[in-house]
Amino acid sequence: MKRLSLVLGVVLALGRIGLGLDVPHSVFFLSEPLVLWTVPGEGDPTVSHGDAPVTSETWDRAPAGERIRWEASLPPAGPGVWVACTDRACHAFLRVPDEVGVVEVQASPGALLTLAGQAKVADALGWAFFVVAPGEHELVAELEGEASRQSVEVRPGERIARTLVLAAAGVSSPVALPGHTVTLSVRLIAPRDHPALNADLALPAGWEASPTPGVYDPLRAGELAVRSWRITIPAEAAAGAYVVGMAFPDLGLEAQASLAVAHRLPPREVVGHWDIAADWLDLSLPSVITYERLLWAATFVGRELPFTGRTLTAADLEALAREWEGSP
Repeated sequence: MKRLSLVLGVVLALGRIGLGLDVPHSVFFLSEPLVLWTVPGEGDPTVSHGDAPVTSETWDRAPAGERIRWEASLPPAGPGVWVACTDRACHAFLRVPDEVGVVEVQASPGALLTLAGQAKVADALGWAFFVVAPGEHELVAELEGEASRQSVEVRPGERIARTLVLAAAGVSSPVALPGHTVTLSVRLIAPRDHPALNADLALPAGWEASPTPGVYDPLRAGELAVRSWRITIPAEAAAGAYVVGMAFPDLGLEAQASLAVAHRLPPREVVGHWDIAADWLDLSLPSVITYERLLWAATFVGRELPFTGRTLTAADLEALAREWEGSP
């Protein structure tokens, strides 16, 4: 038992690939044959699970490029942890009943993944696996404040692979005026490199979008990328709630951002987006209460604040000052 515990500790740390030993899956169904690869010159593999060893006489062996492919039909009994070993490496894997399903997930290394009440952290290669009951489940990935969600339909005896790109979409202002421009941004963390970002936007009729520099630049695995578009709302746009859709075909990802159009803005949005240098409202700027904007707002106490249709009160200014004091 001590030897098995030591072996498990080593192989789990190695992940999917060992030195001279490659096992394609972390989980096999009881009805599946075990397949693995070794490098030429490596000794015959052995597999153990309690008192059910599989010796070299039960293997089908065949060259596969620069490696050797091995396949064995294991006894139908014996769910649980098994260990495959060669002379220089070992790899642990699970065998599970065909009544459950297996979901293999690739995300960014360190991402927190949850599925069917289970929580796991993606390993150094970005992989994690789940053994779950059949049915509809929500797969969630979270990392550095970004999140991704997708529905997964799990069937008995089925292995499903999912690649998750963590993404969060939003606009520079939750409410905008007709004829003005906002910035639509998406924050992405991809589990692997992509040579370019292909994106399609779905805009309400009459709206226009222009990409900011670098939108279509490559994505680097595990790195946070922020891509933005300037969205211009037509002057004749009616007040109401709107949705801007984004699709990234190469990533298998879709996202949405909501935006309200109104003829008057809350004081917070006007002050947070006021361009002090231009002395004009710019809803495409990041919304933040700065000291300079706070001083500008103070000049309107007791007067109508532009684009709001209402008088700025001392209480309004105090609320803005508290936000400024609490900002980084």
